Amino acid sequence: MPNSPSVAGHFILHDNAMCRLEGNFSILSGCRIDVYRGAALTLGSGYINVGGRLQCYSAITIGDGTFIGENFRAMDWDQHSIDGRDSAPQPIHIGASVWIGAGVTVLKGVTIGDGAVIGAGSIVTRDIGAHRLAVGIPAREVSDVSWR
Repeated sequence: MPNSPSVAGHFILHDNAMCRLEGNFSILSGCRIDVYRGAALTLGSGYINVGGRLQCYSAITIGDGTFIGENFRAMDWDQHSIDGRDSAPQPIHIGASVWIGAGVTVLKGVTIGDGAVIGAGSIVTRDIGAHRLAVGIPAREVSDVSWR
């Protein structure tokens, strides 16, 4: 990790984990970020507001100009299997110029396209297209959006 993000929280890189910083990224107070063995976290520019939680077992990428509200959570692994179903980690990709509202959860295998907006309290369980507004539990695309 040649550069360090601005961090006011808990940030742990476990054995053979990687954090790549591509811009100016701030992680505000009360955040907890764990990048586990062999996993990769890539941060563009932007911020995660207070109380954020990232659990990276495979790969999480957050693009440039992305702003994330408080109490955000992203997990690229279920942490255990249920009834023998696959619990393997799957990467999360959050594009550039994305706005994610407060209290949003993003689950494994999800891609959020550039310029998307995710409404507060949503749980993102599947891909969201570029320049789309998504809201709800589970999050569903409801309209086109242009916020930048």
